Amino acid sequence: MKVLRTVWLVAAVGCMLLPVYSMIVVASAPDDTDLRGLVFNGFHLPENIGRLAGEGNLPTYLRNSLVLCVGTGLLDVIFSAAAGYAMAQLSFPGRRVLFALVIGTLALTPMVLVIPVFLIVKELGWVNTFQGMMVPGMISAFGVFLVRQFALGIPKELLLAARVDGAGEFRIFARIAAPLLKPALITLFLVHFLAQWDNLLWPLIVANEQSLWPLPVGLANFQSEVGITYHLTTTAALVTAVPPFVLMVALQRYYVAGLTFGGLKR
Repeated sequence: MKVLRTVWLVAAVGCMLLPVYSMIVVASAPDDTDLRGLVFNGFHLPENIGRLAGEGNLPTYLRNSLVLCVGTGLLDVIFSAAAGYAMAQLSFPGRRVLFALVIGTLALTPMVLVIPVFLIVKELGWVNTFQGMMVPGMISAFGVFLVRQFALGIPKELLLAARVDGAGEFRIFARIAAPLLKPALITLFLVHFLAQWDNLLWPLIVANEQSLWPLPVGLANFQSEVGITYHLTTTAALVTAVPPFVLMVALQRYYVAGLTFGGLKR
């Protein structure tokens, strides 16, 4: 039984790694004519990356994506953490109604909000700006919900003791609640980062200048300019996958803790 389990696990891992292997093989090919049976025909990955950097303006797109994803991720963490903590631990009129409205927005598809949000951004003069791409995503209903559910597990006695000692609500949130919410906040940052990293629609609508394009928009434009070249397209996909992969590996334990918290009992 143990041998069969090991064989099954090895086969499952092999199936999951097969697309990664094929991606590396295609990205390492000198051109599309050498893609024969997904067998290595020389390692030309650095050359393909250099070509992308020259013809596809890859460094600019990569920088814009990092600024956009990190910026919106941090904003979402800050505002969702404050809102979620307040709805979980503070008493104020209309708290339940406000939380119900926040949860209700999860039923709305992003496509419904694109036009009204764009009109607001246009009236503010934020078209072709980073704030126009970042501010509409600076807080999410999912983030508020995630932080609230996590904040409900903070012992009220701990917060009450801090209030008795004379600490203000902002200090309690910054010094006591925020460290306890770290797994949820890191999970929220990762989820938001990954969602923004692959976001094509909103930057394509708001940013018309090539100097502001993130990776999805820039690479889509590169394909339309030079045509579909499988080895360069796969090289771009491989390079694009590196930052999220590194971030997931570095913050994996916090991410798992944040996702499994709801299924655990204290």
